[in-house]
Amino acid sequence: MKRILTALVVLSYIVTSCASNAPYVSADVQSAISRHQKIAVLPFEVSFNEEYKQNRRGRTGVEYWREQERLAGLDMQKECFISVAKQVEKGKFEKVVQDFLTTNKLLESSGVKIYDIPKLDKGDLCRVLNVDAVVWGETSIVVNPPFGFSALPGGATTYGNLYDGRTGELLWQKKLSQNPTSRMDTPQRLGAETARQLAKILPYNGRR
Repeated sequence: MKRILTALVVLSYIVTSCASNAPYVSADVQSAISRHQKIAVLPFEVSFNEEYKQNRRGRTGVEYWREQERLAGLDMQKECFISVAKQVEKGKFEKVVQDFLTTNKLLESSGVKIYDIPKLDKGDLCRVLNVDAVVWGETSIVVNPPFGFSALPGGATTYGNLYDGRTGELLWQKKLSQNPTSRMDTPQRLGAETARQLAKILPYNGRR
């Protein structure tokens, strides 16, 4: 009896865990993505945990960390774009993906600041970029003492989002996580890995 109860608890935990990590999918996702021909990857929004910021000697101040998070968001955009482009080259996505440098030039020429992307209508951004959809990620990177990634909890969590250009609607969202694998692991590698994961599971290849 005790074994049966244990098995039920484990099964319940597995089912709950899987359900909690299931992607959000809009009811209109299939008809919407069938219209998408050209997509763009936006700079990601990245944040580092406060404890990490406060314990970096000589690296303090709101503006310093704002810039570090902006640069991290650009790095993740690049990683995601490269991975999406590889999916296109392999024939897994029958779409055109706009070069990330072109995307950023168009954003800049239109006066769009990276810091403003979270609050802007994604349909409007699609029109600025002349694309049918945008991929955008929101990433939280947690680094714990001794700030060199040891066998402590921490890592990168990214919410990957796909927005429709016609309506600005969120069509699909997936939570992705990457934990440190060694003491030498870096925030950059962890964030980049979630960006690469996102590119591989976008609903364009049928994996949702």
